[in-house]
Amino acid sequence: MKNIIKHEQLGEIVYEESFWTGKKNITINGKTAEKLSKTEFRTESGEKISVVGNFLAGTKATIGSRAIELTPKIKWYEYILAVLPFVLIMIWGNIVALCKIVPIVGGAIGGLISGIFSMLNLFVIKRVRQVWLKILITVVALGLTFLACYLVALAILSVAA
Repeated sequence: MKNIIKHEQLGEIVYEESFWTGKKNITINGKTAEKLSKTEFRTESGEKISVVGNFLAGTKATIGSRAIELTPKIKWYEYILAVLPFVLIMIWGNIVALCKIVPIVGGAIGGLISGIFSMLNLFVIKRVRQVWLKILITVVALGLTFLACYLVALAILSVAA
């Protein structure tokens, strides 16, 4: 994940964090900072950079005496949007009357599927700035989660019948 920050004193700061490994890189005005450890860097001018946090929790860097937010924290409504696919499947999968209308898999399998879609939803909406687009992405995630749980339920029912 890559985030570009325009700082009034330091100029353009590019922060990169690997989704899979958590490896971090910082570039200030096109010059890559020397990596001292996993969370510490040094600029060309010798200033020490300490990075705290990660993409989801929010990342802050201390460059010299300045504290700079590299990635924002997750907002309260992003948490709510992220868990909606999980909540939908847990509620629908536990109400027999709803499962008679449209069968979906619930329980551990439904929880696993909806948990995966919830985390994917969180990663995607965290990268988007517009709230309306976050809501639209969540609606798509809800639909895909429901479809996946419905198809798994149909597969289980066809084997059981």
